[in-house]
Amino acid sequence: MTRLHAEGLTLGYDDQAIVTNLDVQVLDGKITMIVGANACGKSTLLRGLARLLKPRHGAVYLDGKALTEMSTHEVAKVLGLLPQTPLAPDGITVADLVARGRYPHQGWFRRWTERDDDAVTRALDATGTADLVNRPLRQLSGGQRQRVWVAMALAQDTDLLLLDEPTTYLDINHQVELLRLLRKLNAESGKTIVVVLHDLNLACRFSDHVIAMAEGAIVAEGAPTEVVTAELVEKVFGLACVVVPDPVAGTPMVVPS
Repeated sequence: MTRLHAEGLTLGYDDQAIVTNLDVQVLDGKITMIVGANACGKSTLLRGLARLLKPRHGAVYLDGKALTEMSTHEVAKVLGLLPQTPLAPDGITVADLVARGRYPHQGWFRRWTERDDDAVTRALDATGTADLVNRPLRQLSGGQRQRVWVAMALAQDTDLLLLDEPTTYLDINHQVELLRLLRKLNAESGKTIVVVLHDLNLACRFSDHVIAMAEGAIVAEGAPTEVVTAELVEKVFGLACVVVPDPVAGTPMVVPS
């Protein structure tokens, strides 16, 4: 089994089940992209994997232990998360927000160390937000705020990183920059990364493994070159298309027909 996996996982809200009886393996040391149309269960699945949503049935396991049996602090030291709509206290500065990524590494008697400083500095530099450290978060543009939230997740410096639509509010240049950053982190540190992403072409280009969802079920998974076909795109997104090799990366590229 992989470090993070789910067995027979059913998740939902109120009386409605969104995903039902899913078995999921998050490949160790790889980048997995979860794709699908709106309301297909992508974010719900990620929330379940991150312990933000308690399973109705089945379980999510981290290093062989059910997430529901682990403390929040224990999980946060191994698994970093950027949710879709993160919240921050009024008036918080960029520096303070990114520093919160180090909280899981702080014990009752452990003080802030040079290692914490280094982790925060690396996260700010990697996301191009170092020049924003003294500004209140509320004064930033949507794209700037999103990059700061990503910096906080990176500062947590975990082996596993889960991100829900991290390219939201980013222009195309910063979308590509962020995904290149994730690829670089994966290549240099072996970090396991799971991303919910709407853009199928970017998902194909920057992932090792794709999980395609429709109506709360996994309809296909595997390497992008193996599973992303015109038939799959029509089944998942309802889009008639042709799939051709990306002229730069050689990965599948969806062209509407």
